[in-house]
Amino acid sequence: MAIPTTSFTEDEVKNRMLPDCYIYISHLDGIAPQYWRLPQYPDDVTDQMQSTFSEQNALGRSAPVYTFSNAGPRTVQFNLEFHRDMIDEANVGYSNVTLNDNEDHSDKLISALQAIALPKYNLTNKTIEPPLVAIRLGRQVFIKGVVTSGITVTYKKPILANEKYAVVGIGFTVAEVDPYDASTVYTNGSFRGLVSSMRKDMGMEDA
Repeated sequence: MAIPTTSFTEDEVKNRMLPDCYIYISHLDGIAPQYWRLPQYPDDVTDQMQSTFSEQNALGRSAPVYTFSNAGPRTVQFNLEFHRDMIDEANVGYSNVTLNDNEDHSDKLISALQAIALPKYNLTNKTIEPPLVAIRLGRQVFIKGVVTSGITVTYKKPILANEKYAVVGIGFTVAEVDPYDASTVYTNGSFRGLVSSMRKDMGMEDA
């Protein structure tokens, strides 16, 4: 028996699916757009949750006694790869961004993704604003947290007419910052922490 599949038209992919594939960078407010629509879904995503138990050997037992110590943090590893032609002002989800000489919208996205590992220094009150990010991939994965790994950027040929690499790859890992219990994780799964107010700020109504 054939397995049923779901297909999407080009307009559906652009208007419905890609808007739900985004990264929200809170600490760049006032410097750069907070909301960046990712050009495509990663080929694979690693979503990991750890649990730690303390082990104690008891007299007369053939197995140790395990005491729950802590869980987490949940981490999600992302590896994005896209062609520069996939990025423009319309599908990235922002406007009124000034491009420097020999710079395109792909460069702006690359810079934003590199910035998620670094804090913002507020000159007014001499404080450090941590780089909190939220990433959603369609109806499968959502995580809000901090980047605990380095940001790896790779460039691949061919070389375009503007003397830039055509293919760009970016890899990083996000660790969850909000604690959740077993019932919440069972109910909401990898979508825990997603709130509709974030999408409304982006001009989208439903979550």
